[in-house]
Amino acid sequence: MKQTKQQRTSKVVPFTGEFYPIPDPEPTPAGNNIAGYLVIVAAALVAGLSMGAISTYQSADQVQLREMKAQSQQLEKVKNQVCR
Repeated sequence: MKQTKQQRTSKVVPFTGEFYPIPDPEPTPAGNNIAGYLVIVAAALVAGLSMGAISTYQSADQVQLREMKAQSQQLEKVKNQVCR
């Protein structure tokens, strides 16, 4: 099997004519993208929690509880005005 070597190229500095070798770029590891997965998991968790909170807030029981609380406060105001 033939193995081809990459030729190292040189960079010419203007005005002096000196040659400097260009360093090879560092290869990035392909399998170490854990941070990206953690961001996706965190976003999914936040989305799930927010959807759960919205559905709980808009549930029939919670709406009825808020209405009863408002009526109770209104009744308390009327009671205080009448009983003075």
